[in-house]
Amino acid sequence: MQLDKKEHFSRGTSDVCADVDAELVIPGLLGTPPFPIGILDLCLCLSGIPALMATNPLVITATALDGQTAIKAVLTDMVNSAKDHETCSYPDNADASCIKGNPCGFSCTNGFTPQPASKPTDCVCNAPNKVCNGVCGNFKSCPSGKLKRREVDLHKRATCAKGLTACGVYGWTSARSTEVWECIDTTSDLESCGGCAIPLGSAPAQGIDCTAIPGVADVSCNAGSCLVNRCLPGYLLSSDGTFCLRAHAMMQAEGDLPAAAYGLEHVPLKA
Repeated sequence: MQLDKKEHFSRGTSDVCADVDAELVIPGLLGTPPFPIGILDLCLCLSGIPALMATNPLVITATALDGQTAIKAVLTDMVNSAKDHETCSYPDNADASCIKGNPCGFSCTNGFTPQPASKPTDCVCNAPNKVCNGVCGNFKSCPSGKLKRREVDLHKRATCAKGLTACGVYGWTSARSTEVWECIDTTSDLESCGGCAIPLGSAPAQGIDCTAIPGVADVSCNAGSCLVNRCLPGYLLSSDGTFCLRAHAMMQAEGDLPAAAYGLEHVPLKA
């Protein structure tokens, strides 16, 4: 079984990557000798292993047979033992892209340009462009990325009792949205569970509206996390109690899992 030669994963600023072209060998099970399950032919980085284990059919099959810990160790060894493995360092404003033949490849983001053009090692902002709040572009001016004075004043005024958080109020838009807030216990509030679902000012939303989870019939917020107690008809409760899944989707997934997990293929019977 031979798989795609190009994989893209999100990484930090440093990684170990390699062109992997070898048999994926499962360690011995219950005293049996190790056995190969198929060929992995792709570019892989250590940070990309978790994503590969969740998406690659061959690796999923191996994991179902021998467990995550064992297969992760096998994949790590395959990267580190590959003859062309490299320690990759990525510049700022770059997205890593592990490609066969170029394990340490990357593309520049936020308007930045790879330099040099051939085998780049950096992402630069070329003149006449300039950097404004982390983005390279042709800006006439560069407004400050800091909070406006009015919003700073809002955060000073929006004080709540201990254990409560100042959050925005649904329905208050435009300028008046910076004049209204409410104090919420985000550890138990259904509509702002774990943080403010409606942020104060321009702050990012951090909480979850538990009542908006698709298919829920009875839900609560416990210690800042949504806990689904019951689902609507046609939905099934997830094993961890955090969401509802359409019943037909669950049945299809369960029906497909054994074949995928054990590397079997469905072949229709001839009449």
